[in-house]
Amino acid sequence: MSQKLTYEEITDLFDETFQEYKDKNMSNLEALVKTYEDLELIMSGGDLEKATVLIRYCELVLKQPYVFYKSKNYLLQYLNEIDYDSLEQELSIIQYQDLITRKVQVLYNLNNKPVTNNARAMWYYDEMTNEVNRYYSSISSDSETKDVIAKVVLNRFTRDCRNTKSEKVVVYTTLAERLLNDGLTESMEYQNIKNTLKEFTVDEVGEQLSNDEKQKLQLRIKRVLNHLSDDIH
Repeated sequence: MSQKLTYEEITDLFDETFQEYKDKNMSNLEALVKTYEDLELIMSGGDLEKATVLIRYCELVLKQPYVFYKSKNYLLQYLNEIDYDSLEQELSIIQYQDLITRKVQVLYNLNNKPVTNNARAMWYYDEMTNEVNRYYSSISSDSETKDVIAKVVLNRFTRDCRNTKSEKVVVYTTLAERLLNDGLTESMEYQNIKNTLKEFTVDEVGEQLSNDEKQKLQLRIKRVLNHLSDDIH
């Protein structure tokens, strides 16, 4: 029988596994879901393992703008089912105090976290925008020639663009903004992006974006298309 992991070792394993999935270009939410699935066997070891994984999972979920409403109910239920008094016998005083403090904070913040009806593991609006901008900046400062920058960015986000309509349109909008700013609008990829944005209606994303995010996206697309009209004239 393998040796039980300590409180700190479980937390470290969670963070390491999460980072491994992030290194595979996954969104925070998808990386979290994969990490949770990987650690389910460890959670079956007892209340300590279950509490440590759940609390760390919740801490990272709470960094996202929303939580799926069914997940919120599930997490609250499972966190409250744990016998925390019994864990006092398994942990040092400092460890136990740390665990309980984190548990209280997680329960409070989770109860007050905005929910979404969208169950898909996806990049959120701001997260997607920031990731495209980060990646664009990283390659535009490398040796990539101007005529292939759009193609390289689209190749990087091919999987995400296939995942949901909202991710695709946010990728296209953010890339269009950067290409316009840098005067790189001659590529075939840019023309395809322009046509996609012209045909897009915000209703296509359903509940993948909040109403506020939909309004922001519409405004960004309008600015991009207005720039295109100015270029034509």
